[in-house]
Amino acid sequence: MSSKIYKNLFKIVICLFWVSAIGQVFSQESWAPTSTGTNCPAGRRFHSAVWTGSKMIIWGGVNSSVTNTGGIYDPVTDTWIASTTTNAPTARGHHTAVWTGSKMIIWGGVNGSSYYNTGGSYDPVLNIWTATSTSGAPTARYLHTAVWTGTKMIVWGGFDGTVYYNTGAIYDPVTDTWTAMTTTNAPSARTYHSAVWTGTRMIIWGGHDETTYNNTGGIYDPVTDTWTAVTTTNAPSARGLHTAVWTGSKMIIWGGFNSANSSYYNTGGLYDVSTNTWSATSTNDVPSGRAVHTAVWTGSRMIVWGGNADNLTVNTGGIYNPVSDSWTATTILNAPNDRVDHTAVITQNSMIIWGGDNGSGPLIAGGVYANPSIIGIIQISTEVPAGFSLLQNYPNPFNPNSKIKFQIAKSGNAKLVVFDMLGREVETLVNENLNPGTYEVDFDGSAYASGIYFYVLKAGSFNETRKMILVK
Repeated sequence: MSSKIYKNLFKIVICLFWVSAIGQVFSQESWAPTSTGTNCPAGRRFHSAVWTGSKMIIWGGVNSSVTNTGGIYDPVTDTWIASTTTNAPTARGHHTAVWTGSKMIIWGGVNGSSYYNTGGSYDPVLNIWTATSTSGAPTARYLHTAVWTGTKMIVWGGFDGTVYYNTGAIYDPVTDTWTAMTTTNAPSARTYHSAVWTGTRMIIWGGHDETTYNNTGGIYDPVTDTWTAVTTTNAPSARGLHTAVWTGSKMIIWGGFNSANSSYYNTGGLYDVSTNTWSATSTNDVPSGRAVHTAVWTGSRMIVWGGNADNLTVNTGGIYNPVSDSWTATTILNAPNDRVDHTAVITQNSMIIWGGDNGSGPLIAGGVYANPSIIGIIQISTEVPAGFSLLQNYPNPFNPNSKIKFQIAKSGNAKLVVFDMLGREVETLVNENLNPGTYEVDFDGSAYASGIYFYVLKAGSFNETRKMILVK
């Protein structure tokens, strides 16, 4: 073999080495601090946070006093804009907040001995507040839950300092009206429980009633106004102050606390609503047991972070893959300070942690966690396309990763789901409100068998399916 050929082969090897190295650098997880500069809200706990599709809105909570201030954070520019207090709800904490696709709705909460059944709808574009009706609204309360169904908000449970509630109501922001929910077969009254929206139903689980912690729950169908019980067979042990996420096909419960045995849990469970069955989450490489932490769903993984672990605040976390039932730790390099009572939102390509308290007082600083291997939704263009479209994945065939590109022509919820040949849902890659533009998401097929798979994009009335081939 000539020396020239040897030299060319050596160059190819070097290039491949550098491509691999650069790829690893850009795929590494990282933390970056959020700005504490102009218009950053004062540090606080017991506040709320929502993701609008492009920005995070912080509101309310407790710092040196209870507040009705807030701010809008843009992670692209790392800047804050103050939200107006004109016509804002009265100062409060332990309230709930949902994002409708265009507005944030605040409801309930507490300030000292005052409990609220009032709220407000906030338009971040116009920076204005509009009060929510109190006619037919649930009794004043805090430590309740709220979910957004796509058209309405459902609030349930909570406490008013004297009474624990198993009541709730459905709020329609278009008509500014409330409709009471049935209590027939509803779960027992409680606080510190969790609630997720499946796309058609709300699932309530766990929490604390007047005397005990529960491992019971209920499934509420707003169309029929009916409750059905969640099985306790193989359910996680009774607890509150845990977290819950919806994967697109299952609910994942993790962590929490039970004062009866002073236990901080590092256990959890996956609940399949279609079969009413539980399966345990792995405890191999799991984060330390904790409560008052946060959890977000990336589209393929659950990230838990922070919280109180055996009476110590932590800044550690873990990434759970429900397909492989495995955990990996989040890096603590440049991570925010340890804390509890903070908030977390998931964006198209990062998780944002903000606020909370670590025993030294309310925290103003937060952090943006990026991990391209698990948070794969990237907006590659903000130009408004002529229409919705789902492009062919590339490479195809692939092993084990492939990229899927799609275009969104109008703001709203977009859902990208992968199915196998039998029509079984394999993984939800995207399920969130997106602004117009072109997006790209990575599909990791390392946990799946070789074969033909289908991916489906649903956005408004748009529905398109394409085929991809995994070859190992």
